[in-house]
Amino acid sequence: MRFMPGLRKIGLSAVFSVLLTACDPMLSIEGSFWPAWIICILAGLMASMVLMWQLVRHRLAPYLGPPLLIVPSLWALCTFAIWLLFYST
Repeated sequence: MRFMPGLRKIGLSAVFSVLLTACDPMLSIEGSFWPAWIICILAGLMASMVLMWQLVRHRLAPYLGPPLLIVPSLWALCTFAIWLLFYST
């Protein structure tokens, strides 16, 4: 195994990621527990829709590039920003 020195680190990372998947924040909404990442995805979708609406309203959307690339990227950016804002420790 001398030819792959990083294999042990990758293996340990994979094991820990599988074992720690249930250690995410849970939110109680109307008595039902939801993983926080679902809430972040939905909030990111709403935030990206508002941002895209503002870009179209101010006539900046045609200068950004292809919408098929820009809209999902904006959604991911909003989702990750919300996650970092509320759940980073």
